[in-house]
Amino acid sequence: MKRAAVGIFMLLLLTGCWDRMPLRNLPMLDVAGIELNENGKEVVLDLVITTYKKAGQGQAEPLSETTELRGNSLIEAIGKGEYIDQGRFLGISTRSYLIGERFASKDPMKELSFLLHAPYASINSSVVIFEGNVSELLKNKSGTRKPLTKKLNDFIKALQMNGTIPDISMMTFILSQEDPLEDVALPMLKQYESGIELDGALLFDQAKSTGMKLSKDQLQMMMLLLGETSGKQKFTGSLPATGETQQSSSDPSKDIDYGLSIKKKSKKITVQGEPNGPPKIIINIRMKVYVFELGEGVKALKFDYANRMEKELAKHLEEQAAETIKILQKANADVLGIGKQIKAFHPNIWKSLDWQKDYPQLSIKPVITVQILDADIK
Repeated sequence: MKRAAVGIFMLLLLTGCWDRMPLRNLPMLDVAGIELNENGKEVVLDLVITTYKKAGQGQAEPLSETTELRGNSLIEAIGKGEYIDQGRFLGISTRSYLIGERFASKDPMKELSFLLHAPYASINSSVVIFEGNVSELLKNKSGTRKPLTKKLNDFIKALQMNGTIPDISMMTFILSQEDPLEDVALPMLKQYESGIELDGALLFDQAKSTGMKLSKDQLQMMMLLLGETSGKQKFTGSLPATGETQQSSSDPSKDIDYGLSIKKKSKKITVQGEPNGPPKIIINIRMKVYVFELGEGVKALKFDYANRMEKELAKHLEEQAAETIKILQKANADVLGIGKQIKAFHPNIWKSLDWQKDYPQLSIKPVITVQILDADIK
């Protein structure tokens, strides 16, 4: 009994103390901002490091500080950080890479490729592009107890979980330079007032910027065409006052606003070989959706009305999808993975193609089927 009492007493003394000092001294690299200076000849690396005060007392307070490093190359800038307080490149704890548009538009792999082999580099962290001056953004927002970088990382994670943007890791981005079938679309963010908003995506062909961008709506459509199932994507917009929408509206001249949430979707790519030319590609998307606005308020939609609007929604989304595909082809960025599909399941067709030359000329048709789940049963 005496030994048990002593043991319990010792546990009470130890509990809550063993991890207090490590947590207090643990620096977290929230964001690694990478940019080129104004003349494009110097790499600027901004490290936003967060430490925690009052750690171990249940009231840890985050405090962020930004350290700026410069060099003729990224690796030179990182090297200088070894001799500067709060300047060490703690790559293993990097939450996200924020790359300036100027840096991304040059030859980013010239500076980033070494990260694939660098010890402790956090190559699985997400990469996003910022429209504007990364250094200016991060400097102005550091030194606060509620750092913008936490909001930034939470925002990026929320967009990924909701299926609004792709989660492109640094490893995927670097490896794409060697694979002509691994093109990517890096999400683009920009500042508005005191916050950050999504502004589309920049398209890359083998890790080189094409200079072409997708708008926010086109990026969302790209995610739909990818068949991503994570999250519940939401679409809003207006159906033009034509065809069935005129018959379904009390005001035939007025567009019908719609809002829908995807419950389930599936994707299938069909490749149709042609005897005297490249194949025809059909991307079939089947969607089961809940609507929270479709010209009928919040009441349950009547069966006939829902049936007509399913066709109009499908037609409307197909038109948007076709415009998005045109931009991808013009940029020669096969983000949808059509080349992979042909190579894997149609090897004879693949052998007849010069992919870099033929992809922009392919006939790619989206076919979308919409089923409204919250309509009255007939």
